[in-house]
Amino acid sequence: MPHYYFDIKDGHRLVDPSGFNFDDDDDAIAKAEVIAIGVSLDNPAVDPERHIAVLNGAREEIFRVPVYSKPSMSTT
Repeated sequence: MPHYYFDIKDGHRLVDPSGFNFDDDDDAIAKAEVIAIGVSLDNPAVDPERHIAVLNGAREEIFRVPVYSKPSMSTT
């Protein structure tokens, strides 16, 4: 089963030290999308460069998932 890492990049790099095993790239990308939502809720600052880098077992970036800012709550 392939191994993947999920680094957070936003001008600084937060390295995933352990990673996870997934069946394939698509499953790893789906996990990165979940991580991106969590990051946006935890730190809602707007940063167009912030993303989750999906890295393969050799730590080569295979995909990027953007981290969007937390949506504002409408009162209308």
